[in-house]
Amino acid sequence: MDMTTETPTNADALSTIELFPQDEDWSIQTMRLLAQVAVGGADLFECSRTAARIGTETTDGEIWYREWQRTAREVAAQGEAALADGNITTGRRALFRSCSYFRHSEFFLRSQDPRRNEAYNAGRENFRRAAALTDGRIEQIEVPFEGTTMEGYIVRPDGSGARRPTVLFLGGADSWAEELYFLGGSEFPDRGMNVVMVDTPGRGSSLRFKQLYSRPDYEVPVRAVLDVLEQRDDVDADRIGLAGVSFGGYYAPRAAAFEPRVKAVAAWCGTWSILTDFYEFYPPLQEQLQWLSGSADDAEAREKLAKFTLDGVADKIDVPVYVMHGTDDIIMDINGARRFVDALTTDDVTVDIYDQAGSLHCSYDYFSVATARLTDWFAHKI
Repeated sequence: MDMTTETPTNADALSTIELFPQDEDWSIQTMRLLAQVAVGGADLFECSRTAARIGTETTDGEIWYREWQRTAREVAAQGEAALADGNITTGRRALFRSCSYFRHSEFFLRSQDPRRNEAYNAGRENFRRAAALTDGRIEQIEVPFEGTTMEGYIVRPDGSGARRPTVLFLGGADSWAEELYFLGGSEFPDRGMNVVMVDTPGRGSSLRFKQLYSRPDYEVPVRAVLDVLEQRDDVDADRIGLAGVSFGGYYAPRAAAFEPRVKAVAAWCGTWSILTDFYEFYPPLQEQLQWLSGSADDAEAREKLAKFTLDGVADKIDVPVYVMHGTDDIIMDINGARRFVDALTTDDVTVDIYDQAGSLHCSYDYFSVATARLTDWFAHKI
């Protein structure tokens, strides 16, 4: 097995931005938002002003929700005003940022809190309005699946309809399809590829409104998406890649092992067992994982998530594999990534283990470099 491991050496210490020193989870999730500043998913000073209103002492989730909602609505109003004045670019960018703030506002609400759906609907609507102003680059799609549909988008380098290599990008523990545009999705079209972002089971609209819960056999929903893509004139069905971020680091390899149309696969956060490497490793997300797996309690979640393992799966992957992980990832255990890599038998494996800059979950602190490496890798592999 030909393996490349690269470790950045341009940082002497962790680059954690603790806007909320009183709550580690708040800080980590806000770094996720700040990482998207470079691609228009947020604005640094809008985030800073919101953080200042929340303060560095409270851990009251209601204050968190209220202030991020305020920012989301204020930025959306700015976008509407810009559009009314004929300033399309300004309006589009504001609506995109508003989507991110709505997503951020609901992240820590209880799974059954109706405000989660309200924030989701508002954020998705603003994203779709912005997407409609991209001259055909972003198109809404629907994928028939088990008596309903999975909703999402295809993003192209331009509106020409040219046939191009395409990457299906799978999100993690209830990331929205819309958010994936700012988590690296916009980088694929910049390199001549289409990217497809769909609310597959356990995520976004499929989880909230259709009770499509996460499942271990993720090749089944992936197959449904690829069935649709191979019928499109703007997709080169012989050049399809599959990427997964966070929990998607299980979804993508699992699907690649059983879906022959996938020509290359990336796990942005590797894993071996979702139960041990995620659910048990990071208890703050246990309620979220219970929700997305359709579990009534901890015991049921453990029983279901025990089936989310790459044991007996990793050695079936016979296409190029890319794995990226950080040594200080407190959300997904890096030892799971190492077990996954050790079990691979394919001849083409690239591994980036970051132990300085980029060492946090999903390399939020090294985001521009990490997304570039991910998308550059696909540009060479499909």
